[in-house]
Amino acid sequence: MKLKDSLPLKIALMGVLALLMLIPLAMIQSQIHDRQVAADTSRDEVSASWGRAQTLTGPVLQLTYEYKVEDKEQKNTVKEATEAVFPRKLSYDIDSRTQILHRSIYDIMVYGADVVVTGDFVIPASYAQEKITGQWVEMGISDLRGIEGSVDITLGEKAYAFHSGAGRTLSESIDLDQALMDGETAVPFRLTYRVKGSSSLMVKPYGETTEVRMHSNCPDPSFTGDFLPSEREVTDEGFTARWSVSEINRGNPDDTSFGVNMLQGVTQYQQTTRSAKYGILVILLVFIAGLAVELVGKKKIDLVQYLVIGLSLVLFYALVLSFSEFMRFPVAYGLAALMTVAALFGYFRGILRDKTAWLLTALVAVAYLLSYILLQMQTYALLAGTLLLFVLLVGIMYLTTNLNKHYEA
Repeated sequence: MKLKDSLPLKIALMGVLALLMLIPLAMIQSQIHDRQVAADTSRDEVSASWGRAQTLTGPVLQLTYEYKVEDKEQKNTVKEATEAVFPRKLSYDIDSRTQILHRSIYDIMVYGADVVVTGDFVIPASYAQEKITGQWVEMGISDLRGIEGSVDITLGEKAYAFHSGAGRTLSESIDLDQALMDGETAVPFRLTYRVKGSSSLMVKPYGETTEVRMHSNCPDPSFTGDFLPSEREVTDEGFTARWSVSEINRGNPDDTSFGVNMLQGVTQYQQTTRSAKYGILVILLVFIAGLAVELVGKKKIDLVQYLVIGLSLVLFYALVLSFSEFMRFPVAYGLAALMTVAALFGYFRGILRDKTAWLLTALVAVAYLLSYILLQMQTYALLAGTLLLFVLLVGIMYLTTNLNKHYEA
């Protein structure tokens, strides 16, 4: 049967074949998802031992005092109440350093942070008239397993070290009798500790005014929470950020937090997933180009050969996934593209046996190059991809303008 007699059927079968390629592409995307889940599981295991996402709170003074209540029989009953005294000024100076830990073939970013908290408490004058029965200071860390070393605080002229904790809170008994007797006394404090964690580092603004300065070598921070930093500087070597929050706009401090997500950049699995989404477009482009070569160059490419070409193009994404777990994604992508292009060049040479093999091979190489460029354009990827598809469509329209003449030949 002549080509002109089978062309409509062949085009239809090629369309079905291209749609069938979605099945192995979906299988590869499922494998990417499974590997991502395995990587997340490894990260959770490391975080459980090292320290999870940390949220820092406090310090807060807790004062228990006695008061009398007169009942209906005019008898006085002594009761106790506990009230919290929040800092007037609260300043955090956080110096964080990230590092990469390894679990199996996966890299997990964690951090260690040296934290210095300064400020003062103003003891209300009303406490001078009360009988204080309990005094202690509290501070909070969301994952106490992340504490490294001692947690020390100086209140006024006295130094203390936290020794007990429950849940997410550390507490320590203190002695502020003189300040309580004086009333309206500002008691300065200085709190120092080192904390380990992963994923994020957040702060709750417990002060009437809360200042946070954070420095880290993390090159890919994502500032998050209820407040963004008023000042920031992000470079390849890390970032420096400063927050300033007042009680006027913070609301309930227990419901408010801000800080930074310590990201590890875009993972190889995210990049491989995004590249695989262009897979069907690359396959269609190569199939259309192959059909044009058939009609213009009077060559013959069987459907079985199209199937082999399509599977080769799909296998490329499996190669990228496998290589990217052991090397940087650009290297993995380039190596997979080189292997696929070389294999298809040999296959095209065997099928076509002329210079059109070079043309098809160049088309595959350009398709992978453009796909990689789109991967790097995170913000404008949709716009650039849409414009690229339009340009390719115009090119295909031009190349296929005279197909009727070849069809009739």
